[in-house]
Amino acid sequence: MITDEEFTKAAKEFDAIEKRSSFYNMAIGLINNNFEMEAYLLILATWNFARFRYAVNDFDINGFKEKIKELNPCFNKLKDEDFRTINFDRYKEEIKKIFVALSSIKGVEFTGASKIMHLKNRSVFIMWDGYIKGKKPKKYYNELKIVKNGDWEIKKYKNDPEDYFQFLKDMRERFIDINFQSNEKTFAKAIDEFNYVNITRPIQKMEKKKRQ
Repeated sequence: MITDEEFTKAAKEFDAIEKRSSFYNMAIGLINNNFEMEAYLLILATWNFARFRYAVNDFDINGFKEKIKELNPCFNKLKDEDFRTINFDRYKEEIKKIFVALSSIKGVEFTGASKIMHLKNRSVFIMWDGYIKGKKPKKYYNELKIVKNGDWEIKKYKNDPEDYFQFLKDMRERFIDINFQSNEKTFAKAIDEFNYVNITRPIQKMEKKKRQ
């Protein structure tokens, strides 16, 4: 069972080890000052670099703006919701529509879509990556402390709207009993940080060790 102390510790550790966290804070500042598109592009260029770098030369910024504009009615339906209390099933079609639209954009794609969705609603959407989606060899996950303790089920999510939707529901079920309060970050963001510290970062270290 993941304890409140372990959860809070991970959120603090994230700030110490992930230097890109400053870009996230900059993106929030841009949004707060009505530079929404600039915020998204900053996150794509820093937190989704592996995909965005291949699209940056011909990235259709105007088309991206129009896509966000088209999706705003869906986002607006969720604007007053919170991760702890939202009825995800009520908004299943909106969530899937948003994910499909964003993930189809070259340079955004499946990981970037979750990041844009999170920036649009930081209280509902959780970011994911290939490590958290279970895309790496199972032997790496079996070495994780969180797996050995029985606090994380090894599960492989596909890059599709159904699985992202299920991912959100799974995360809610896993963390619903966590008591976390912060004026600096939402619960949804703290969950992403916990996942990064306990899954993404350790597997990245294993991969690096293997390469060496």
